[in-house]
Amino acid sequence: MPKLQPETRIRNCRACGKSFEYPIKGSAATRHHCEDCVNLPVNVRKILERLSARIQSLELKLKLKPAG
Repeated sequence: MPKLQPETRIRNCRACGKSFEYPIKGSAATRHHCEDCVNLPVNVRKILERLSARIQSLELKLKLKPAG
């Protein structure tokens, strides 16, 4: 793994949720998408982003819901 630059951050992909380092020289990753998702068609990425956001919202509701 390359040495982290001071401006390098760990980010989460908006489409798949995977953690990745950004910016890394030579990487195709953007601020919002990992190397795997950046090459997907835009319409597919948008659908994945909506699904990912919905899943995170539902998970949060389940965590906050009292047992019983």
